[in-house]
Amino acid sequence: MALESKARLLAQLLIGASFAAASYQDVKERAVSDIVWVPALVGAAYVIYSKFPDLEVQLIWLGLIGAIAILFVYLGLVGQADSIALVFFAADPYQLSPIFPVIAGAAVALGHIGYEVAVGNARGTKTIPIERFLKEQKWIPAAVIRDGVREEVDSDVNVARDEVEANQKSGAMVEVSYGVPTVAYLGIGYLACIACLLIFHQTTLLSLP
Repeated sequence: MALESKARLLAQLLIGASFAAASYQDVKERAVSDIVWVPALVGAAYVIYSKFPDLEVQLIWLGLIGAIAILFVYLGLVGQADSIALVFFAADPYQLSPIFPVIAGAAVALGHIGYEVAVGNARGTKTIPIERFLKEQKWIPAAVIRDGVREEVDSDVNVARDEVEANQKSGAMVEVSYGVPTVAYLGIGYLACIACLLIFHQTTLLSLP
């Protein structure tokens, strides 16, 4: 195996390591610490540094995905970790990335969301005690109900939970919807594709341009 191919494989494994850690955190806590992205940042930096063909196209692609991700965060549509994960998807050097990882992640998402719908967690909104809301990170708050008065919280998913936690009051109820672990879906999809390439298409993986 050429040294350059080994280095590019290492870049993918570094990105994969970050996705593995981020997926675990997202499933457990619905929050991802910034430090888990350090390996992926090193891997992505190598991809950009490498003198592979279509470098300009890669940079344009990264810039486009990054701009979309920032816009989604600004609008409060996704969490910050979700946007970071999308950018590292785009940084992968494989020619067909992120098509295959997105498809794999979508399959995982459909299976998990289908299960959550079946058990009743992901069916519209529900009202739960604030004590339960504070213990479980999987809920996205829409409003707080105190003494029969409903008060909506910020629609930005990045600040809504903080707003409830900052104004918590015993006995209050919280109107919530189920928050899916998007980073975990993306991470599992990415790891599945890297595993498939290593197992079934090692020659393709190691002959990246």
